[in-house]
Amino acid sequence: MIWRWFWREWKSPSLLIVWLALTLAVACVLALGSLSDRMEKGLSQQSRDFMAGDRTLQSAREVPPEWLDAARREGLTVSRQLTFMTMTFAGETPQLASVKAVDDLYPMFGELATEPAGLRPAAGTVLTAPRLMALLDLKTGSNLDVGDTTLRVAGEVIREPDSGFNPFQTAPRLLMNLADVAKTGAIQPGSRVTWRYKFAGDPGGLSRYDSYIASRLKPDQRWISVENSEDALGRSMQRAQKFLLLSALLTLMLAIAAVAVAMSHYCRSRYDLVAVLKTLGANRAALRKLIVGQWLAVLLLAAVVGGAIGLGFEAVLLRMLRPVLPGELPPASAWPWLWATGALFIISLLVGLRPYRLLLATQPLRVLRWDAVANVWPLKFYLPVMAVVVTGLLALLVGGSKLLWALVAGIVLLSLLLGGLGWAALMLLRRLRVRNLAFRLAINRLLRQPWTTLSQLAAFSLSFMLLALLLVMRGDLLDRWQQQLPPGSPNYFLLNLTQDQVPQVKTFLEQHQIEPQTFYPIARVRLTEINDKPADPALDSALQRELNLTWQAELPDHNPLKAGSWPPGKGETSIEEELAERLGVRLGDTLTFTGDTQQFKAKITSFRQVDWESLKPNFFFIFPPGALDGQPQTWLTSFRLEGNNALMAQLNREFPTLSLLDIGGILRQIGQVLAQVSQALEIMVVLVTTCGVLLLLAQIQVGMRQRRQELVVYRTLGAGKKLLRTTLWCEFALLGVVAGVAAAIGAEAALWGLQRKVFDFPWQPNLLLWVTLPLTGAILLSLCGGWLGVRLLKGKALFRSYNAA
Repeated sequence: MIWRWFWREWKSPSLLIVWLALTLAVACVLALGSLSDRMEKGLSQQSRDFMAGDRTLQSAREVPPEWLDAARREGLTVSRQLTFMTMTFAGETPQLASVKAVDDLYPMFGELATEPAGLRPAAGTVLTAPRLMALLDLKTGSNLDVGDTTLRVAGEVIREPDSGFNPFQTAPRLLMNLADVAKTGAIQPGSRVTWRYKFAGDPGGLSRYDSYIASRLKPDQRWISVENSEDALGRSMQRAQKFLLLSALLTLMLAIAAVAVAMSHYCRSRYDLVAVLKTLGANRAALRKLIVGQWLAVLLLAAVVGGAIGLGFEAVLLRMLRPVLPGELPPASAWPWLWATGALFIISLLVGLRPYRLLLATQPLRVLRWDAVANVWPLKFYLPVMAVVVTGLLALLVGGSKLLWALVAGIVLLSLLLGGLGWAALMLLRRLRVRNLAFRLAINRLLRQPWTTLSQLAAFSLSFMLLALLLVMRGDLLDRWQQQLPPGSPNYFLLNLTQDQVPQVKTFLEQHQIEPQTFYPIARVRLTEINDKPADPALDSALQRELNLTWQAELPDHNPLKAGSWPPGKGETSIEEELAERLGVRLGDTLTFTGDTQQFKAKITSFRQVDWESLKPNFFFIFPPGALDGQPQTWLTSFRLEGNNALMAQLNREFPTLSLLDIGGILRQIGQVLAQVSQALEIMVVLVTTCGVLLLLAQIQVGMRQRRQELVVYRTLGAGKKLLRTTLWCEFALLGVVAGVAAAIGAEAALWGLQRKVFDFPWQPNLLLWVTLPLTGAILLSLCGGWLGVRLLKGKALFRSYNAA
């Protein structure tokens, strides 16, 4: 009996929409839950490959041995590194080199690319960068003097997993074994060295050691993990993960709204049937068994089909992201399945309980009086309770993410706006005097049922707002990546230029049709005082090291001015706004800098916004021309060149003291991430759009029966099909315009929270929303009205309705 009734009712459009919405909710939660589980492990693996460890401890001095013993007691593996600058010699030819000395465990993760392949820095040997080989005319097997010792060149180091991106590195790399450092004699008291300790182990041991080391760190030491690493690629992937989470939230919200509208309409359409069954003797227990059985059948079918679709979505998304994830990902745990089935039953219970409860409570009197409706669980109590429960469950699902609160704030604002805007629009329409008959009939229908009109506005506005949020955020996300990687981005940095070499290098590049970027002078100094008081190194890591200062007459185009005036004058400087916030300084404060030759002061006159993720030279402080003339200076520039190694070799020969940094590999890596993740995001756009369409169809379906009865009356009074179809067009177009305006306001509010607080993007009003949403709403809903008109005005359907009337 239950299954016969289920298959009979399956033809109902409302029940079909309920099933589709629940199916998509299951598919979305399962696919994104499984993918998020795998991506989290993949991001962790990828980030530790870039770090060559799970954690890194960076220090200006060797750490106490008991710190390392504590790590080993926790079951962690510890690898040591030491970096410093020293002179190297091949015969009588000198060259400054950036030395990284590592132990036999290096690298614990990631790949050390060498030529020949598979080399490691063994004791008595070194691996050198190709540029150092060219400058000193070395070959594999040659001897190289490093300080007081002579080491054999075993090969070239092509890429280090933990090299990072440092445009201020002023010397080519030399990789050696830590056992040979003492023989070089390069490390003396007062030498500038950096110790790095790499830790690897299980999450429990790492977590316990995190707590151990946190209270022992000195101001000049940094404890670096995957979460606080400053890798641009890692941040891009984390933003992609947030975007997938945003897609999941939008899909769930739209699915809940679609199920609520469609299930409520389906149950109302079956009041008469239940009333007839009760009149014919069906008892409450039998009806409860029939209704609950049908409900469980819908849920079972949604769970099976949604699970299959979810696995398919996961496979597609995983395939698209495969090039930027580790080769082998462990299978997802059982939690995504639990979340998916839990979401299915919770959504259906929260949204469907009241409509089915009303259906079961239908009175037999309804056979004679259609307005006899049971009063169960009033909406003024039920809706707030349901909203609180749904928000709490979503917070439990996503861990109280800022994403959720930004969306909830946008929806709350949208609801308040709809109340005021909807009533204002209805009052305006009431005073409006129009001559067009179709438009007047459309206005009269909207005014005749204000609560129905407001409910339609709510559904349409929510759909438009959430879809606009997804599309705008996806565009911002891709634009943000493309700002890091615009066409023609420089892939080479030239460093360590002297002032006399700047015009010579510029001429060389121009002769070979290469356009250099800005030439930046660089002076290395320390910030020692703030407002004539010693600067506390605990305020920020920038106070614990030398800073790279520059001067510029023009404001860099990638450093927008946020406050103050440009350019800085004599004795003034411009500061990066986030550093100013961390240091607690304001416009007009005085800073004292100490360099190698002198101490000088500067007053802050402007704040700049700096994009540290862009592969461009960026500086905490910019001074006016001439302000740093008393300090030793080198110069830096960048340019783009595709595959001309001969030209690079010629540049090295003509300017042997320059340092050349090739960042082409980093650019290719970020470009790969951009291409793959953007494809995955397109799949999520399709998923959320499908849920939005379901909500629109559910809301349009609500008024079908009543509109059919009204059209029968109009036809009886002599109205033509063209007039009635035009009336429907006008009614839905008006709804679309008002819903579009409300959606634009709600979307702007939610975008402000998402861009500023979640994705760390600069927020600007999106004027396009204010045009496209009302226009799109009017066009889309008028087309829906036209489709509805064609369906309702078909001859047979209208004739049957006419006879029934």
